[in-house]
Amino acid sequence: MTDSEAKTIIDAKKKELGDNLVILGHHYQSDAVTECADFVGDSLELARKASQIDKARFVVFCGVYFMAESAAILAPDKSVYIPDRQAGCPLADMAGYDDVLKAWDRLTRVSGSVIPVSYVNSTALIKAFCGKYGGVICTSGNSVKVLQWAYQRADKVFFLPDMNLGRNTARKLKIPDGQIVLWDPQKSGGGLEDSDIERAKIILWKGWCPVHWPGFTADDVEAVKAKYPDIKVIVHPESDPQTVAASDESGSTAAILEYIRDMSPGESLAVGTEANMVKRAARRSRSVRIVPLREVFCDDMAKITLPKLADTLLHLGDDTYRVTVPGDVAGYARVSLMNMLRI
Repeated sequence: MTDSEAKTIIDAKKKELGDNLVILGHHYQSDAVTECADFVGDSLELARKASQIDKARFVVFCGVYFMAESAAILAPDKSVYIPDRQAGCPLADMAGYDDVLKAWDRLTRVSGSVIPVSYVNSTALIKAFCGKYGGVICTSGNSVKVLQWAYQRADKVFFLPDMNLGRNTARKLKIPDGQIVLWDPQKSGGGLEDSDIERAKIILWKGWCPVHWPGFTADDVEAVKAKYPDIKVIVHPESDPQTVAASDESGSTAAILEYIRDMSPGESLAVGTEANMVKRAARRSRSVRIVPLREVFCDDMAKITLPKLADTLLHLGDDTYRVTVPGDVAGYARVSLMNMLRI
């Protein structure tokens, strides 16, 4: 199926189904896919949209699998689909459920006051783990508020799976580096002594997003500033703390787009995040210069294509592309997601 043939099918199915169909698209999708979406946003925006869908019976999520899982959890009365079930997230896969339970058992034996917080880039099982133990989900846009919420309820936070977002957020909250420790699931006991856990304010899981780390470095910031006089740099907080410190600003996808909207004509900005979004923002912002800090693409987001979206719309009556979450998992995961949405 060509892209042109796929677009014809997509347009026809959208017209046929009307309000019964909603297509959600993440900012990291290609232009061709986002142009077919009814709503385009980051993880937080799309999670909220999924929880607010009223009329539609079918929700098609153009993103990666954990996002479609979240939509299925938040919209249990809808049928949720993803155009490629293999569009995964390496970061989410770094936090295996059994490994997390082993870590939790150790942490709670050492400390009686710890709460789990998981980045939204995690599996439904990890979201359910957080819900079961009184925790919450966060995004890169609300991580500060979520940690503040968590510290009202416990002395320590177990933050997973993105160590960079966790450390950057902890620093925003002025948590001393000596109270930030790293749990490495590849090491016995996470590589931590009981004394490390006792002194910690936040225990980070050793995981990272391959798009943002080591995709962007402090050297990249130095190089782009040397190439473009007076340029500013903004990076996603999934980048490592050194890169964040070298940049002028850091922020979520939504915050980056807001920063671009607030720029004055003639200003220049280098953006350290997935290149599809950066290039699209550059085309739409003619009065300012927007360049990628480095061209880095998410291979899993790229698995969603027009032909796959078209084929999904042709199979809404069966389970070929449908995403389901077991009831007990969905129930606990919904608790942690709703805790986030209420903050």
